[in-house]
Amino acid sequence: MTIAERQAREAHDRENPWRPLHTAQAGGLICDLLFDDLGGHYPIEERHYFLDHDGEWYQLDPPRRVTIKPINWRPAHVKLTPERRAIIKRRDKEWYGS
Repeated sequence: MTIAERQAREAHDRENPWRPLHTAQAGGLICDLLFDDLGGHYPIEERHYFLDHDGEWYQLDPPRRVTIKPINWRPAHVKLTPERRAIIKRRDKEWYGS
């Protein structure tokens, strides 16, 4: 990672801080998620998620339900339409049998 890339990442983190998971709102707001393991906290880069009204997190691409418990989230300030959310949930059930 170059210095410019690191500075851009730090600026992005300052403008869009991680938020506690209990503050997440259902309804299709696209988000980044932060996960935790024995090695520490890690975001999965270039993947986006949304919290559905059923209380489950779904990944957009590839469409699937998130089975690992996230610890924090931050919004991307873009919402999915109900139709797009339904397509993602249907593909998750078709492909993974969730």
